[in-house]
Amino acid sequence: MTRYPSGHKERTREQIVSAAARAFREEGVEGVSVGEVMGRAGLTHGGFYAHFRNKDQLVAEACGCALEQSTARLIDVARKAPPEERLAAFIGAYASPAHRDDPGAGCLMPALATEVSRHSPEVRAAFTASFQQGIAMLARQLPEIEGADRTDRALALMSGLAGAVMLARAVDDPALSDRILQASRDAFTAAFANG
Repeated sequence: MTRYPSGHKERTREQIVSAAARAFREEGVEGVSVGEVMGRAGLTHGGFYAHFRNKDQLVAEACGCALEQSTARLIDVARKAPPEERLAAFIGAYASPAHRDDPGAGCLMPALATEVSRHSPEVRAAFTASFQQGIAMLARQLPEIEGADRTDRALALMSGLAGAVMLARAVDDPALSDRILQASRDAFTAAFANG
């Protein structure tokens, strides 16, 4: 019987979840089989059930992983800006051609929201928890405005940004896609970062 070093199973599980998070954002949950996820992780299909009950459990965990990965990338962009420009930098990075063109490293919301709405309660609950966590982080970054709830403003901003990226990916006209992103950057920066 082969003995693995301490933590091997946990690291392997993280490897699978990370590969799934990228694959699902790139091709959708239904577009990627368990075997394909395992192949992307450099593992065999047979090892999947040593880590997960079923694909829904993997999808649920991949939602959290995707949020962590994309949030870290976007926050890194924002942190490099001067404090008064961080929210504008976040908006600019989110509604950017780079984010549009790399869904595998991007936010899970524009990539998976419509598909997740048709999944199991377990998957929807995990997506909801990830979404709420992202909203809470974003709300803390918004400037205070008397009489305005930060969480409501964060909900509006994230909904608009995710919708803009989703539409920019969906249209087949590159100029229109760029225009959606530019109009969104301009409008959201004026409404939220300068407010």
